[in-house]
Amino acid sequence: MRTLAEVGEKAAIDTILRRLDSSVVVGPGDDAAAIRVRKKLIVASTDIVSRVSHLPEVMTPKDIGWFVSAINFSDIAAMGARPLGILLSFCLPGNYLLNDLENIMEGAQECALSIGTEILGGDTKEGTDLVIAGSALGEVDEENILLRQGAKHGDLLAVTGTIGLASAGYVAAMNGYDSPEAINALIRPIPRIREGIALSASGAVTSAIDITDGLAYSIHELSNKSGVHFKINWDDIPIRSEVSSIAVDMKTSLDDMVLYYGGDYELLFTIRPHMVNRLRTVLRDRFSIIGQAEGHENVLMRGEEVLHLESRGYEHFKR
Repeated sequence: MRTLAEVGEKAAIDTILRRLDSSVVVGPGDDAAAIRVRKKLIVASTDIVSRVSHLPEVMTPKDIGWFVSAINFSDIAAMGARPLGILLSFCLPGNYLLNDLENIMEGAQECALSIGTEILGGDTKEGTDLVIAGSALGEVDEENILLRQGAKHGDLLAVTGTIGLASAGYVAAMNGYDSPEAINALIRPIPRIREGIALSASGAVTSAIDITDGLAYSIHELSNKSGVHFKINWDDIPIRSEVSSIAVDMKTSLDDMVLYYGGDYELLFTIRPHMVNRLRTVLRDRFSIIGQAEGHENVLMRGEEVLHLESRGYEHFKR
């Protein structure tokens, strides 16, 4: 019998998905599920964090609350939906400080309020360590929902924000490196709700995903779901100077931080080429085109050099 450590999170999920049948509009396998309720789609997603796997010591309880809300709402953003709220359930040891729990809830509420929604409820249970499960809800018109599938040959590939700052923050936090901006990107990601809503309403976007487990993995996910391949231009990937500085100072691979570490929670999406100017108007140029759907494999261009883009990223259970 194989263990989760042997197969990894993604193979385990694929095994589960093959056993599930779904009758809803969007079932398991995308950033969120979608259920038709009258003339709207209700979008639902869940994400879980634990002290061991997700929460470095630099995080305060308020940061933890913000983080768990943000990563759940990021899935709602990836579907182009308007958030309706979030439920939070806790597993906590009996000696956990009440004040810390209050501060977690304050941080979670702060994140929810920042995108125009709220905490709807939740649950608490006793356990051996801090574990928090969130379940976020949203709504979107059926014709506007964004999915991981839908990209066509010739579509442009783009990202919101910048890439690699969260992974640089992780490296900085683990090594005592002074980089408040990078560390803040790691512990307080911004769910791109407003951008997601704008993308879905534009009619210009053909597929989308949030960048959770790394840029390269997310590119391969859009590729696999849509049946196209992408040529990525390294020089077009938006990378902050802090990322390069931390990579040099900490003797860490810049390629790995940008392509494979993850944690940015930006949106990766494909655009109909003839509608890119409309999207620039809608998003006020707050995105970068990094490639195009073409060819027969996912590749990375570095100048004239063509490199195979590996399908890997952060993965639970694998060490």
